[in-house]
Amino acid sequence: MDSPLFHELTVEKQKLVLKYQLLPDEKNQWISTAENSHPQLIFKHTFLLKNDIIGSLFRIYKLCFAKVNYFRENLSAFEPYIYHFEKGFIKTEWWDAEFFKHKKSGFLLDPRQLRQIVDIEAFHQFCNYLESF
Repeated sequence: MDSPLFHELTVEKQKLVLKYQLLPDEKNQWISTAENSHPQLIFKHTFLLKNDIIGSLFRIYKLCFAKVNYFRENLSAFEPYIYHFEKGFIKTEWWDAEFFKHKKSGFLLDPRQLRQIVDIEAFHQFCNYLESF
């Protein structure tokens, strides 16, 4: 990608931007035009510079701050995975994560399903359940 904004990013964040085909706009924002949709703001460039890969990835998946904080604080309890139609689930790097494997339980968590937990008490119960292993 030939953009000054792109070159300000760490290699890990550059890979994230490329994976999700994000494009910089004239307002220093990263937008998605996936599947020929209307441009959708994913994050501002300053957000991407200031946040870690978990915060950036969770913003793409539209996960709330409570979930970002929980995963940041418990990152060592999880591993990043992707799914390949022939090989199944494959361990990967965080910038590439499409699933989060809870090491102790073996559960593979889909961020789209995590997004469906909207009640904070339900999320706390979910976290307590994971921590019970």
